[in-house]
Amino acid sequence: MKSAMAAPYHHGSLREALLDAAVDLVVERGIEGVSLRELARQAGVSSAAPYRHFPDKDALLRAVAARGYQRFDQALAGVAEAYGSAPALERVQRLGIAYVCFAVGQPNLFRLIFGPAVQGGGLDAELDEARHRAASHLPRALAELQAEGIATSSSIHELTELAWALVHGVATLYLDGLVGDGQPESAERAAERVTRQLAALFRAE
Repeated sequence: MKSAMAAPYHHGSLREALLDAAVDLVVERGIEGVSLRELARQAGVSSAAPYRHFPDKDALLRAVAARGYQRFDQALAGVAEAYGSAPALERVQRLGIAYVCFAVGQPNLFRLIFGPAVQGGGLDAELDEARHRAASHLPRALAELQAEGIATSSSIHELTELAWALVHGVATLYLDGLVGDGQPESAERAAERVTRQLAALFRAE
């Protein structure tokens, strides 16, 4: 890595450089491998420099989680782009598959954004906004599902809880080595099976 001393960071760009390095650390090592001291070393700055932007590790992890949710949002938004003209039930299924595929492709970020280290609102506006945007895709698709006359006997909140529990369960079980064979394709196949059963439940309501 090129030394930061050779090309000093501007105040604003240092925060972004530190955050980029922190995201890379989480992706590679998980949250246990992240410290402000290691972050300073990775960025090539003094050990005190990260504290000017992140007062403690919790603040740093919230900032990384906001980035994680932004990536998650992009993955789910891709479903709307690819299946925008498809029936709502198919979009719901595809959102579930995309959810699991994100977890498999970004396991450490997935564990961070849904883990205890960054839960609770009101501590970081960027994180709250990113979480809200990512969480909006499934309820919106389910509202469109009901507009098509499917699963009208339950509330959007109840349907969201059911769909979320199923796909989050598949993702977590896979990451914990309890389903699948360790290959990403097996997680995707599991997501496809679960979302087919979910679709059958919705049609039966």
